[in-house]
Amino acid sequence: MNRISADTMFVTAPYQPTFGIIAVNRKGQVLSVSVDEENVVSYIQNTLGNAELAYKMSARCNLPGADQLFVARFAQLFQSGNYGEAAKVAATAPR
Repeated sequence: MNRISADTMFVTAPYQPTFGIIAVNRKGQVLSVSVDEENVVSYIQNTLGNAELAYKMSARCNLPGADQLFVARFAQLFQSGNYGEAAKVAATAPR
């Protein structure tokens, strides 16, 4: 697992300029951390190998990168005649 610091974090707070957090570790280093919204879904899908989590994160947080998952789920539901669920998938597709 990757760490931003080998030392324990002393205090953290929201950091609006990056929509992340800012932290101070026990040595007094100030660290800023944020999520790369453009790549987090593809990381979940490709590196972690969890397409379902990538789909859910994309839908819930309106994140890009799961277009093919939405298209595949929509097509599968539409072809099976489940038009209501297919419409829900289309409505929850991000951006």
